[in-house]
Amino acid sequence: MAPRTAAVHNAAILKVEQSMLKALQKRGKMLAVVAGVAALLAMGAMNAGARARDGVVAVIASNIVVDTHDGQLLAKVTIDNHSEHTIYVPRVLANEGEPEGNLFEVRDSSNGDPLDYVGMLVKRALPTKHDYVAIKPHGQLSTRFDISHAYRFMNGRHAYQISFSGAFVNDVNRLDQRTPLDVATAMFAHVGQ
Repeated sequence: MAPRTAAVHNAAILKVEQSMLKALQKRGKMLAVVAGVAALLAMGAMNAGARARDGVVAVIASNIVVDTHDGQLLAKVTIDNHSEHTIYVPRVLANEGEPEGNLFEVRDSSNGDPLDYVGMLVKRALPTKHDYVAIKPHGQLSTRFDISHAYRFMNGRHAYQISFSGAFVNDVNRLDQRTPLDVATAMFAHVGQ
């Protein structure tokens, strides 16, 4: 992303964060829900805009959305392969449920402080080609992770920013040649107990 585009993008994110936090602090639950939905829509539009350069969409793109369902806080990660060749991502990104490690960076939107990861940690050997899954050309991988108990959320209602940055390989026989994904970021509100 060009420096000017990145600055505009970051300023827009900050504005959305500030308005969402104000709504959370001052106006109650209904407005907080509306602000949260608006923030998610705005973030999706900003992420799409950041990935599009002169009308060209990124060849490999990632997106993240956080939603609550039946008391669970679900982070849905989507990786789109708009290219003409198969790519491979770590298999851990295809395992739904609680993340098997600290896959995300979750921050308090009011001050930027990171939340502690308190979830499951799985020790693994160095990855082999069997630890990767394929995303076919013009295909997509979409996985939901339950992050309800994976991070130390604060008591009460708070706004958070979550980001995910992963990597992919073009050849499972060359795992040392990883290519980073565009960083996917989203805002969400959560009431901690």
